[in-house]
Amino acid sequence: MSPENQYNNAEQLDPQFFIAKYLSPVLEHKWIVLFTTLIGLALAIPVSLLVQPQYSSTATTQVEAPRAKMISKVTEEITSNTGSKEYILAEAEKMHSSAFQAEVLKVIPERLRNDLMVPLSIKGQLRKKITPYIKKILNMQDPVSIDKNPITPEVLGALNDRMKITGDPRNGTISIQGVTFDQNMATVLVKSYIDVWVALNMESNKSLIRHELEFTAEQRQDYYTQLKNAEIELRLFKQKFEIPPGLTSVTDMELQSQLDVLQNKLANTQERYKRMDDIYLELSRKEKAVVNNINVINPPQVPLYPSKDMRIKIILMGLILGAAAAIAPILAWDYYRGNIRHERDIKSAIDIPIIGNLPNIN
Repeated sequence: MSPENQYNNAEQLDPQFFIAKYLSPVLEHKWIVLFTTLIGLALAIPVSLLVQPQYSSTATTQVEAPRAKMISKVTEEITSNTGSKEYILAEAEKMHSSAFQAEVLKVIPERLRNDLMVPLSIKGQLRKKITPYIKKILNMQDPVSIDKNPITPEVLGALNDRMKITGDPRNGTISIQGVTFDQNMATVLVKSYIDVWVALNMESNKSLIRHELEFTAEQRQDYYTQLKNAEIELRLFKQKFEIPPGLTSVTDMELQSQLDVLQNKLANTQERYKRMDDIYLELSRKEKAVVNNINVINPPQVPLYPSKDMRIKIILMGLILGAAAAIAPILAWDYYRGNIRHERDIKSAIDIPIIGNLPNIN
């Protein structure tokens, strides 16, 4: 590197230049900087008091395949089997649906419902807190609602924003995380989701069998009616020709032929009814054997500390913006005036060579 380039680099990295050009103007107007910084702090503190810290609680669940699909024979035992990838992803997606969230809103307490109506964003929280005071000043009244707990798209959206549900098909788990401003309500929110999920899942598992059971019950009743009709028909035939009830054969060939037809008809209806009755009993057993296929591995815990607290950041941001509100105009005005604060300013101001060393400018 040539001596001239080395000299230019040394000039560019000279700390005295940055001190003279940027620090000195700020120090000359330090009271203005201090004043705007205090204003920024005075504005940030009330904002930080209106913004609430967020608390989150998480539960991890192990999802097994529906128990109704695991039982196919009367003698088969119930065994655990992790749900398929499609089943786990479908269950996680189901909890994001409006229908599922509407069921959750029916069971959560009023205290939690009010918590949900406060937006998570800083802007939303400020608007929520300040709006009632503005309406009070302007004598504006909220419209009267007959339904105290309406399930509106706004409420569903607020609930959806508070929940994070993640499915892990490889491990067969679903993680449920809820966020609230009330420290104790975070656990209640997650538990409400799990309770509704378990109840709906049990009903869904049973419905897989219940439809088959209802159809089988109808068929079983039809076969039972046919069996009774066949018995009555055989009994009336024997009574007509004075054949003893326990007798299965007669000497008259023509009567024997008619008797065989009726007896075979009775035997067939008995076989069909027994087969359908066995199916009905098996389905009944399967319906009663259906149990919960959702196991809570890590239950939700009451959070001890906030998961997100913007109050300190808001105060620091107020200090920074307050100081910047004075520093930026000061530096801009100093640059506009063209004050000479360093030897580089003299070199850039005149277009003639300088002989000798320039003394430090104090």
